[in-house]
Amino acid sequence: MKRLIILNPKSRAGNARAAFRELEPELRKNLGDYELYETTGPLDASARVRVALKENRFGQIIVAGGDGSINEAVNGYFENGKVTNQKIPLGVISMGTGSDFIKTLREVSAVYDVALQKNTFRLVDVGQVQTEKDHRYFINIASAGIAGKIMESLKSSRFQHGSPAYYFHTVKSLFLYNPETVKLSYEDDHGHLHTKELKLLNFFACNGRFNGGGMNWAPSADLEDGVFNGLIVGDVSKTRMVMASSRVYAGHIDDFPGATQFRARRMTLESKKKILGEADGEVYGSDAPGRVDYEIIPSCFPLVL
Repeated sequence: MKRLIILNPKSRAGNARAAFRELEPELRKNLGDYELYETTGPLDASARVRVALKENRFGQIIVAGGDGSINEAVNGYFENGKVTNQKIPLGVISMGTGSDFIKTLREVSAVYDVALQKNTFRLVDVGQVQTEKDHRYFINIASAGIAGKIMESLKSSRFQHGSPAYYFHTVKSLFLYNPETVKLSYEDDHGHLHTKELKLLNFFACNGRFNGGGMNWAPSADLEDGVFNGLIVGDVSKTRMVMASSRVYAGHIDDFPGATQFRARRMTLESKKKILGEADGEVYGSDAPGRVDYEIIPSCFPLVL
């Protein structure tokens, strides 16, 4: 079986190519024959995946990069709302600085490197997020509220790699951000509809468990249960938020200030103002008045596990 490895050389603060070269002897030994492709810019990973799935020359596609590269590859599997090929799974070699999705994979797969070598895979859930001007898929977590501001600040800064950078931009954004009034509507895992209006600080639609360089917002999230682990954080003291941040890294969400957890198949956020968010680290946004829809697509995506 031949593999395609898609390497983002700009991952790991621009050091991914050198890091990959150090891994190559071991990869050749464990994975055998593979073709290496280096991305050249935004959305290139999506384009290469689409071509590879149509060529049907590879038994496995591997992304060597960070969460953004994984997100691009996932989106490359979809055309007209459907996965184009469920027989060629996607694997991951962690080359990012935050590397949040691989943390979930290593928790749910006993020995992920062995799964990669043996090409064992399962069909897992994927989320989709849609505004009037944007539509994308995500395999890990989509968020909105201050999370969008954090990512916007992070991507416009030179200090943007790893957990310390994310924590810095979180604290910076927290004290500049004023919670907006939003209406949240969602269908729970039993098909019941719920609606509430609140001052929103943060919102998460979790398929995976970690984001923000190791923040464990959804310790019980399951890639195969057909629902999001939803989380909203209301308008609480910003000082309390900073003081409690260590609880998130430890996965202690039950006693996090202002946090409410729920399970949902689909969710909608509505606001009189723009809504800014991120999905697997990629920024999205709505116009004003804002509306964002989130929906889980169950058991659709071939993922090495």
